[in-house]
Amino acid sequence: MKILRVVFWFLILLFIAGVFLPQHYMVTRSVTINGSGAQIHQLTNDLAQWPKWSPWLELEPSVSVNLGDKTQGVGASQSWTDSSGGGRLLFIQSDPGQAISYNIWFGDAQNPAISSMTYTTLNATQTKVHWSIEGDMQMPVIGFYMALIMDKLVGPAFELGLENIKREVEKDSQPTG
Repeated sequence: MKILRVVFWFLILLFIAGVFLPQHYMVTRSVTINGSGAQIHQLTNDLAQWPKWSPWLELEPSVSVNLGDKTQGVGASQSWTDSSGGGRLLFIQSDPGQAISYNIWFGDAQNPAISSMTYTTLNATQTKVHWSIEGDMQMPVIGFYMALIMDKLVGPAFELGLENIKREVEKDSQPTG
């Protein structure tokens, strides 16, 4: 009986923590690429180019992407469906050679997460790319726990995507011979 009481209070504590603790998350990864911000921007600023590097297409074979009427720059959009429900994104910032930012909605979320890629010139031949996403889970009770594991869920996909961008940019700058 004592064990049941301990389990009961433990579950109550988990429930209370899930309701009252923050549901905010932030995931960020970066990579150094032998190329310019302009080269990187050509891939990231055009949703029609995303299949060349996007990790989601590799990691989730059931993804079906629908591009919006505009695919480049501010206002570019896409939606997708997959086994977990899908979502949509909308570019809200596009600075050639500097950065892109977009709002992204997963499933039927009311509020978007904000994701961005920034390009920092390190020297004449190298650029550091930072990819980040932050938002609130918007999931009563379990949101806090999901926010805790977002880095482990999304981080590896960001790493794959950044390595794919690196490969695409650097293959264009390889000497042919």
